[in-house]
Amino acid sequence: MDTKVITAHVPLPLAEKVDQLAARLERPRGWTVKQALSAWVDLEE
Repeated sequence: MDTKVITAHVPLPLAEKVDQLAARLERPRGWTVKQALSAWVDLEE
């Protein structure tokens, strides 16, 4: 699957929550963000 880099500025508290969740799941931050973004897009479709 081809990929594309997307950059977003997020509030520091949100970034910290993402980092904490990624650490708890033992997954990379990018994986965690991708899962969240995919879930949100699915809800909006």
